[in-house]
Amino acid sequence: MKINVLDIIKSELATNITDGTAIFEAIKGYKPSEIVISFVGIRHISTLFLNECIGQYAMLNSVNIQELKFEYPEGKEMFAYKVDDVIENALMGDEYDALVDNALHSL
Repeated sequence: MKINVLDIIKSELATNITDGTAIFEAIKGYKPSEIVISFVGIRHISTLFLNECIGQYAMLNSVNIQELKFEYPEGKEMFAYKVDDVIENALMGDEYDALVDNALHSL
């Protein structure tokens, strides 16, 4: 099944928590192998948005998250890097949280 982000959030800007939650609600009942998440038509994407949808989904499906497929708009190669980064950080869990805390304390 294809999950079209643009159809759900009704905006070319995938940048806020509310929209991220809407995407998470749309995908949470599916196994990673059952869906393709399409970002076609999206102009901007934020890590905040991705953490709320893809990050949460990755934590629930950590064993088989690599089966999840994505479609990206032409010319938006950075989207794939952001998605991969969010998944990697979500899978690190407490280790990632500790790295962020250490970085904040060093400021």
